[in-house]
Amino acid sequence: MLIGTNITDWATVEGAYYAGQGTEGIWLALSMLLCVVALVAGARHEKAAYRKAG
Repeated sequence: MLIGTNITDWATVEGAYYAGQGTEGIWLALSMLLCVVALVAGARHEKAAYRKAG
């Protein structure tokens, strides 16, 4: 499980609780990968459109 907590009852939680602690790197890597995929797909599309038009 990614959350990684031993809290069994919400009554014991005091203050703010951040459920995603420790998984920021995973989400950062995933978002960076999606950006690169979008850039590559856009560049391929533009290259194909340029060849078709010219």
